[in-house]
Amino acid sequence: MNRALITALLALPLTACSLFGYHKLPKAERAPPEEAARVEFPDSFEDGIHLTGPMAAALEVAMTEFLPPGSEVKTNAKNKRVAQCLSRRSTYETLILKASDTLYFVAFIPDLKRCGLEDEILDGGAVYAVDNMGRVLGVR
Repeated sequence: MNRALITALLALPLTACSLFGYHKLPKAERAPPEEAARVEFPDSFEDGIHLTGPMAAALEVAMTEFLPPGSEVKTNAKNKRVAQCLSRRSTYETLILKASDTLYFVAFIPDLKRCGLEDEILDGGAVYAVDNMGRVLGVR
């Protein structure tokens, strides 16, 4: 076989990943050591919000479907800041309801005030039904 053909065949899996939507997620940004040194970790998580493994998995599935990493929301709003705001995961209130051992509902409700906006949005969120196998059963 000629060398160019072999190189093309070896590179094919790398390009196929991008064609099928595979994107390597970047690592989280780390704070400077002097800032990180000021953080005091809690002795207990008793007052924290407790998510079971299946709840966390359902949240991850729903969030990735609702707002995939690196995606940008398109809106008809005249204010371009609305689309930028809706493209940030931190804009949304997130609610998880365990309906049964095999069914979870995950709701995303936008709060544009988190971006310093007063605009009203009527249909910016969603509710996902996710089963314990990580499958989306429905979206409203």
